[in-house]
Amino acid sequence: MLDHTLALLVQGYAWLPDRRRRSRGKPVHVRLMGKNAVALRGPEAVRFFYDESHIERRGALPGPLLDTLFGRGAVHTLDGQEHRVRKALFMSLLKDRGGLNSLVDHLGAQWDLARQRWAGRERVVLFDESSLLLTRAVCDWAGIPRTDGDIDETARDLVAMVDGFASVGPRHLRARRARSRQEARLAQQVEAVRHGAEEAPDGSVLATAAAHRDADGQLLDPHGAAVEILNVIRPTVAVTWFVTFAAHALHRWPEHRKLLADGDAAYTRAFAHEVRRFYPFAPFIGGLAAADLRWEGQHIPAGSTVLLDLYGQNHDARLWPEPYVFDPGRFLGHEPERDELVPQGGGDPATNHRCPGEDVTLTVLETLVPRLAALRYAVPTQNLGIPLRRLPTAPRSGFVMTPAPSDAQATRSGAAQ
Repeated sequence: MLDHTLALLVQGYAWLPDRRRRSRGKPVHVRLMGKNAVALRGPEAVRFFYDESHIERRGALPGPLLDTLFGRGAVHTLDGQEHRVRKALFMSLLKDRGGLNSLVDHLGAQWDLARQRWAGRERVVLFDESSLLLTRAVCDWAGIPRTDGDIDETARDLVAMVDGFASVGPRHLRARRARSRQEARLAQQVEAVRHGAEEAPDGSVLATAAAHRDADGQLLDPHGAAVEILNVIRPTVAVTWFVTFAAHALHRWPEHRKLLADGDAAYTRAFAHEVRRFYPFAPFIGGLAAADLRWEGQHIPAGSTVLLDLYGQNHDARLWPEPYVFDPGRFLGHEPERDELVPQGGGDPATNHRCPGEDVTLTVLETLVPRLAALRYAVPTQNLGIPLRRLPTAPRSGFVMTPAPSDAQATRSGAAQ
């Protein structure tokens, strides 16, 4: 079988759905990075994929992905009891609404400060500004001290890790350097907390990671703790992509703006779900067959790569009538089934490999989208195209906006009070 890695890099998000169409809906057999793989889709496939007796993660993620997006030794690479104990680190931070409510407070405060910075400016690139806003909010929430000068570099690094994970060349090199830089810095902070040279707020991400013990009862080494801290703050800043997509949706379909600006909570949540379904984010995820398996009558040899087609499932007409129509109404009155909507994977976040930060993504969108909808701004002529060949993708312009003078004046007046 010919290797399809180059085809993936060229076609991007369309690569796997296109091959599935040609297979007439059957599992897709491909070869990626020199290894045979089979790609599955659908709620039953999600349940099959997240069954640990079927799929394991150890050794599944290629080195380039670990060196950019997840980090060496990350929770994503563990299985069984090791995974459950490490996953508890993340679940403890989100076990109730208290932690998320605190994040909401930080997000609201940073939005207000951002509006003050935007006042009077003719050009605001929402993607860039959102990454700064989210970096400030999540570092404050996580108990990670950063000066104003540090925030810019940290935001650039966190964005670079996501932007370069599925690329080659300069973007990939930037992602590697960004992760190395931030891992080293956070490892030093973990050591400082453990030795009493630096304080971390009780219950914060920094304090929790510094104190976490793995299944063997040992503290995480400083590098391992740094990796998992980044696996909290990096996905939060990655919501920059969804915030920018939300602005894109409001621009294309302004009829949604009023309900959002009025603070309709149910509509805001439905809108957030639809942004995550409609717009491209993760194309697929992968694991290794833990044993010889069968799926839909086809043999999957032990050790072979199994891919779960996320983008294709979120645009599958069997699950989503008119999948290429942006319609928040499809989520009004009910939450999506766990294994149907899978922009960040499927399964149970408490026990499986589903991203525990999915609630963080929804919290960020439910906090910022109504504020964005209420903001008065103009959208100058720009390239708002979203190239599906690029992984990950975003509007080419980053969504440029010009805050209206009335909004700028209201911001200055509010700051002066």
